[in-house]
Amino acid sequence: MVNFISETILNNEEESRIFAVNLAKTIKKGDIITFTGELGSGKTFLCREIIRYFCGINTNVSSPTFNLLQTYTATNFTIYHFDLYRLKSKYEIYELGIEDAFHNDICLIEWPEIINEILPLPIIRINLEMEKNNQRICNVTLIP
Repeated sequence: MVNFISETILNNEEESRIFAVNLAKTIKKGDIITFTGELGSGKTFLCREIIRYFCGINTNVSSPTFNLLQTYTATNFTIYHFDLYRLKSKYEIYELGIEDAFHNDICLIEWPEIINEILPLPIIRINLEMEKNNQRICNVTLIP
């Protein structure tokens, strides 16, 4: 069963930042949040703002595109930020220690399609669609 939570139109970076902060306020240890959408749709931007919410506004957040994983230490947990765009096989994810990330930490996963079948539930799924006028349609779904 899939529970649709909301659809939000994000008109600019400030609205996207506010959305990310409001989402971060609901996230707790053990949550897995996936981000889908085409290149440039704002997946990394949302992840960066969530990480900064927990780790401080001055936290240097770099995209994990080339090394697939960045970790950040928050007060009581670690944030695992995965970017699986370059992953060739779902089995490669085990080399990154993803199983450790599922326990008492927060997982932010960009481009999760290759590992959807191995992700434990529940999952918060964020899908971003780009519109012609630079708006983003952001759909939030809970997969229990």
